[in-house]
Amino acid sequence: MFKLFKISRQMLLLATTVALINVATTGAARADVIIQPTPDNGLQPRISVDENGLVHLLYFKKHTNRPAAREGNLYYRQYDPAAGSFGLPVKVSSQAFSMLMFSFARAAMAIDGEGRAHVLWYLPRSNQYFYTRSNQDRNRFEPQRPMVSQYTEGIEAGADIAARGSQVAIFWGAGDLSREYERTVFARFSHDSGASFGAEIMVSNPDLGVCVCCSLAGDYMNDSELLVAYRSAIDGIGRHMQLLTVENVDNEITGATYTPVSELREWESSACPVSTNDIGTDANANHWLVFETSSRIVQMNLHSLSEPTLVGEPFTKTRQKNPAIAINNSNERLVVWGEAISHTRGGRLNMRLFDAAGNETNYQFKEEITIPNHSFPAAASLANGDFLVLY
Repeated sequence: MFKLFKISRQMLLLATTVALINVATTGAARADVIIQPTPDNGLQPRISVDENGLVHLLYFKKHTNRPAAREGNLYYRQYDPAAGSFGLPVKVSSQAFSMLMFSFARAAMAIDGEGRAHVLWYLPRSNQYFYTRSNQDRNRFEPQRPMVSQYTEGIEAGADIAARGSQVAIFWGAGDLSREYERTVFARFSHDSGASFGAEIMVSNPDLGVCVCCSLAGDYMNDSELLVAYRSAIDGIGRHMQLLTVENVDNEITGATYTPVSELREWESSACPVSTNDIGTDANANHWLVFETSSRIVQMNLHSLSEPTLVGEPFTKTRQKNPAIAINNSNERLVVWGEAISHTRGGRLNMRLFDAAGNETNYQFKEEITIPNHSFPAAASLANGDFLVLY
């Protein structure tokens, strides 16, 4: 039987045995937080919420007939809020692969306006990003297909995928691994729900470089603008969080703009920090980004001129990694992350919940929740305003 944690302002419930946990609250947040391990002993969960409020899950599962094996497949499930559990799994990837040593190259998923699930992932031994999409009922996925043929040099980290209406975009970093300061972000766009994609296009400023092993995150800001958040590699050390807006993506790209880099987005390091980031949308259609700077999780409203802020202190003075964000229909905002020391170690789950005014509610766990190695947390808002966290 799996464990289920439900955190309210007063308690946390563990499976069928009630375990009271002290919760210190400093804000007015009223949402409950339901915490579950990824179903099926899965790893590396990614959650998407569509425009109808349905919650969709993508995860990696190792082969069970060979416990020592690293290979497995990607699977999709849909959350049933009435049952408080996920439905039957649907196999996504056409062939098995190993993702465990490349957990920073995590798979990505987006749901379009027709209800199709679009999935993109990295296959190390093929040095390739593969893509597939589901049918509209999401009970079957098409055979996977390679997506990069021209700009494959140095692809290693996680790419990302975004969808809006019938538009789908994929984007990734590529270039000589020994010359990070010259690497760039490339993209392909589809205007027919993933049936076909256009040419591979360079969209970022090559003077900024692209960090080798740091994942990208992006989303459509509106019908004609796509935002990509990625880590640069200026002179090999300027690993700042760059916010790139690509314009007129619903037709032919006409340009791209960057926002000025603020202090909490700056990170100077001679080595790649192997980081990830995440984007969420609130009830006012504002996009929020969570990312790592100097081993601390940072959040910022991408539609506001206000400065980014640190999310919260770690349990101990260790690195905060792999953040995820979810925002409910009341604009309560949940940020989750792992406290880990490497990209292969899951670490300890931590989180902060903010009310609509931005006031913080601190959860203090008596019981430690450990993220499995090679995994990370994911979060989603439910239709009733509660939050779901997987690890």
